[in-house]
Amino acid sequence: MKETSRMNRRESIFFHISVEGKNCETMYFEHLANLINHSALSVYNLKVSPKKMLPSEYAKRVAHMPANKVKGKNLPYIHIQDIEDFYDDKFKQKFYNLIDDIRKTEEDFNIKYELGYSNYSFELWMLLHVTDVSLVCDNRYNYLNSINRYFESNFRSLDDFKQKDNFKKILERYITLASVFQALHRADRLVSNNQSINKSSKCYRNFKFYCDNPDTTVHEVIKIIFSTCGVKET
Repeated sequence: MKETSRMNRRESIFFHISVEGKNCETMYFEHLANLINHSALSVYNLKVSPKKMLPSEYAKRVAHMPANKVKGKNLPYIHIQDIEDFYDDKFKQKFYNLIDDIRKTEEDFNIKYELGYSNYSFELWMLLHVTDVSLVCDNRYNYLNSINRYFESNFRSLDDFKQKDNFKKILERYITLASVFQALHRADRLVSNNQSINKSSKCYRNFKFYCDNPDTTVHEVIKIIFSTCGVKET
């Protein structure tokens, strides 16, 4: 009762989030908001309503809304996307098109976007909650064995893992604020390792990324959310 009362008294902060995936990314950020809002470790509540849209589509949809500010500072919009295979021309162009869309949207709506990507896929970010990930995968489906091992499951495919009811159970059992902080630390180590071995990288329209998996910037957008909401690690 006391925790609910404290949650209700706190001011809420709304982050605009667009995502690529149908279920997982949306459910993850809704779950993250629930964790923050029921925790005594945050100063503000988090409100989100993630939508499966391109950044331009999302910004146009919410353009009529007042800019969200904290202490007079505009909050960035967030987009979550996969780099499915940079060496496949189709996926490479898809990622470049996304960056083009983000930059044009920033200019058209006078906003700032933060891109949280996973190379290959969001499964990488999920695994970082429970284990370090450093080995390069030949394709995104290689994550299935690790998912079954570390989430103590027996999914026959990644589609099974992404199925709404199955993914909800994974979130409820494994994704806590403590495990999110562990994912942040593991992602920092992963990026640091990529830098130390001089992994091949690209810079397109002032956005730097690594061509080879594993790599992610999802942790950077989570850090922004945590910092803004005043979420502290115990």
